[in-house]
Amino acid sequence: MPVELIVEAATKLGIEAVKKFFEGKKDEKDLISIGLAVGYFYNFLNVISGVIRRNQLTLYEKTGDKDGRHFARETVGVQVILPARLHVAAYERCEDEFRQTKKSFLLLEEEQGRMYGINYNLVQRGDKPGIIIVDLARPLMSVKRFYEEILHYPTHDDADAKWIKAQKSEIIAFKETLLQLQNRGYGALVNRLDFAERA
Repeated sequence: MPVELIVEAATKLGIEAVKKFFEGKKDEKDLISIGLAVGYFYNFLNVISGVIRRNQLTLYEKTGDKDGRHFARETVGVQVILPARLHVAAYERCEDEFRQTKKSFLLLEEEQGRMYGINYNLVQRGDKPGIIIVDLARPLMSVKRFYEEILHYPTHDDADAKWIKAQKSEIIAFKETLLQLQNRGYGALVNRLDFAERA
């Protein structure tokens, strides 16, 4: 089967699995990346969304700092780096790009005033300085081990149609789940969330 047809079928499978999830029609054959994406959303993107929504994005160099650098809501973007395929080389490219970001802290005023570590890149938004909060979607990287160790897929074989379809479906389902959650009342990330896939 040509790779293009495998990718097309995998994309359709990923979107259908997410649709079933949000319609409450789950079964035991659902993709594991949906659950991973839900956890990732609530542990990272939802937190960042709240900070943006409340216009409380102030960066602190260290956890004890009192003065920080504030960025206005309209100058903030979010980028999630994820692998375009579930392969060690793609993971390494993702890690390399993530290591190039700066590190800082946000004060989460709504969560008992605790500090929250983030990675970011500075950008210019017209005449205002802006920021792109960057994160690496590590939960998605665990999918390969699940297929390898639990389902015994031949993940070392880049030409295996079953593995190509599985990994593409999982990646699509991860992204689609994040987009669906974003659209379900979490408007602070609309037009701010970007995916950077690395092969």
